[in-house]
Amino acid sequence: MLWALTALFCLRVVAQPLAAVATVPGLPPFEAWHSGALPYPVLLATQIAIVAWLVQTTRAVRSATVRWRRSAGAWLVAASCVYGATMLARLVLGATLLRDEPWFARPVPTVFHLVLAAYLGVYGRLHLRLG
Repeated sequence: MLWALTALFCLRVVAQPLAAVATVPGLPPFEAWHSGALPYPVLLATQIAIVAWLVQTTRAVRSATVRWRRSAGAWLVAASCVYGATMLARLVLGATLLRDEPWFARPVPTVFHLVLAAYLGVYGRLHLRLG
């Protein structure tokens, strides 16, 4: 599951610049991929750092080198729930009351925030179960 969520997030990181240079059927345009909260170079650098952490963490799980801690699991699951609920609210508000606000009205980045929230939740549950 962690590898699948990592792959989904990598898809997001690759798709946005691809959308900037080519029209790909079914792929939203470049502007749909981010809310404009960060300049794209900063966003891309942040995403690359996130991908590195996702890959490193998933490899550690796979190679059984993680030091499992229930306290970390509780924190990660709680953070995942708050993060996921916030992004779900962002989706609903962007589809209804705040559809004219770019941060809310662009669902693509929000969906990938949900991917990250799910990753934290799965990783946290592993800490709870194995710690």
